[in-house]
Amino acid sequence: MTTVQIDQSMLEQFRMLERAGKPGVLKQMVGMFLKGSAEQIAAIAAASAAADGEKLRVASHTLKSNAASFGATALAESCREIEYAAKAGTCTLAADALERLRALHQASCTALQRAID
Repeated sequence: MTTVQIDQSMLEQFRMLERAGKPGVLKQMVGMFLKGSAEQIAAIAAASAAADGEKLRVASHTLKSNAASFGATALAESCREIEYAAKAGTCTLAADALERLRALHQASCTALQRAID
């Protein structure tokens, strides 16, 4: 099982909003990340299966940015590597690379969920 650490300083900005009178914003934003990131993982897998380098680049870039915003640095780094490979002409991911990405995603989602519970 893959384990990851969440950069709590990134979540602190959402906690500051809660202290400023917006209760529940952290849970709401993490919930949006969980849903949206699952969609981006599916988009990365679909782009890889279709050997569509541009869609692979866009999906990995989107997930990279979102993961970084929520402190999921290991997931963001993995997406950065995929994005750069797609820019360099790689249009597909090896099965083990896609499985590693999925495992990082799942571990990141679990860690985020724990961070807000």
